[in-house]
Amino acid sequence: MKVQIKQVDERIWNEEIKEILPSKIFDAHVHTLKKDFFSNCVPEGLRIYGECSVPAVQKKLSFLFQTRQLQFLFTGWPSTDALIEKQNMYLVNCSKKYQFNFLVIVTPQFTPSYLEKIVKDKNCIGFKPYKCFSSKSDPEDAKITDYLPEHQIEIANEYGLLITLHLSKRKGISDPENIDDLLYLSEKYPCVSWNLAHCGRSYFPENIEKSMRNIIRLKGRNVFFDTSAVTDRCVFEILFSEFGADYIIYGSDAPICFHRGKCVRFGYDWAFITKETHSITASFPVEPALLLYEQLWAMCHAIKKLKFSKKQANEIFFENAEKVIKKVKSSKRKHLC
Repeated sequence: MKVQIKQVDERIWNEEIKEILPSKIFDAHVHTLKKDFFSNCVPEGLRIYGECSVPAVQKKLSFLFQTRQLQFLFTGWPSTDALIEKQNMYLVNCSKKYQFNFLVIVTPQFTPSYLEKIVKDKNCIGFKPYKCFSSKSDPEDAKITDYLPEHQIEIANEYGLLITLHLSKRKGISDPENIDDLLYLSEKYPCVSWNLAHCGRSYFPENIEKSMRNIIRLKGRNVFFDTSAVTDRCVFEILFSEFGADYIIYGSDAPICFHRGKCVRFGYDWAFITKETHSITASFPVEPALLLYEQLWAMCHAIKKLKFSKKQANEIFFENAEKVIKKVKSSKRKHLC
């Protein structure tokens, strides 16, 4: 996928984003995607991205963030068609060459010995489970432990790792069972840092707005929300106002963020509407912006509206991820000594 900065992107960057972004950005949700990650051909829905090797994704993100210094937390591409062990080994090798940290993709079938071997790599700082690996007939209805069994969480707790969760269930973090499971797991495994991808899969504000009285019970635990692929400014206003800057971690969800478009609410559902995947028509010409810039615009709007300080913006975009990773690495060193 070719990435360009067009006039609409330049305007958003200069008028809405530039003054808020700190000089250093830690992108804690980045995927790599290569054709040899799959046993057969690349699934049709992923072909639009092309070859997303580690250096290619780094180069595109560095281009889009212009003068900002970037650090990355990479993971592979979770898919039932994927060669997961091959992806994980690619990350092990690339992390040494390009100096980044990574999350190993885990499936319920992986043994403790396999996981511990990778965890001992200095650049592995945690796990990336995914609902598609659940044994449930409908992965969308899976509990967390259906795709991340407790014997794997025990390893994460032993080494003090980060787990980035893509929650199942239609309502994501607003589902009462997900909240109850997170309360139970974060208490039972206190050394694990939990990162809820896509603001806990809250792409539009209605669910979290109605459920915040329950969600706020997670505050004060090792539970964070990453911002990846969310483009609704109201979601960020709600999360930032209730959780402050301390529990928010920036993530782009590259290469998805290279599309032009945004996530749109339809009733009580949502969908990504992009120039590359949909016909966008109106009574006048429409030029969609990069999804990355739509997300940053929404975040920066919330930061300005809530009158967050530059220090708080820096926590969201850099310091929180850096602190979590330093904490993981310190815990691993103590365990491995």
